[in-house]
Amino acid sequence: METMHASDARDHIEMVDRILTRSERSLRVGGEFFIVWGIFSAAVTLTAQLVVDRRIASGSLWVLPALLAVAIVVSAIRGGQLGKRKDGLSLIQREFFSVLWISLGLAAFTDVAAYRIFSTWASSAIWTVAAAIVLFFIAAHGNRKALACGIIMLGSLVAANFMPSYTGYALAAGMLFGYAGFGLISLIAHD
Repeated sequence: METMHASDARDHIEMVDRILTRSERSLRVGGEFFIVWGIFSAAVTLTAQLVVDRRIASGSLWVLPALLAVAIVVSAIRGGQLGKRKDGLSLIQREFFSVLWISLGLAAFTDVAAYRIFSTWASSAIWTVAAAIVLFFIAAHGNRKALACGIIMLGSLVAANFMPSYTGYALAAGMLFGYAGFGLISLIAHD
């Protein structure tokens, strides 16, 4: 094994320092994703609660596919903008999208494949947990706002569990104030 001289070690440390200086430490994917999907998720859960409470007719559900289409279009446009960046996506952004697709993909799979096991509010709770995982991933990279919003989402899950008459309202509030709230905070703070 060769001995490293102090000047070689200094060169290596400077090179690592340059790499770390240029690396992206912030997520910077924009809050639009969180806002549109948080609002959509809250709307679905709130609508279900209002139908259960017989405050609106089930015929009012036509608005949900329209909201889904808006969320998909906004996400596609924003995703296209991110994909066209000349500097590409940073490592943390690629990791974020992997965690996002894995957690939300598993939530969607569970909703479709195990709808008898996870019916009614359990289905909404799965989406709350999946969205909280995404926020806690962001929080693990030093974002305290994501941590606070993830805690809000878990709090809504606990509240939904102990307030059976208001389960849908609690889960919808978690999505609105936790997930969409994080998106709004991110846009305001320019994260």
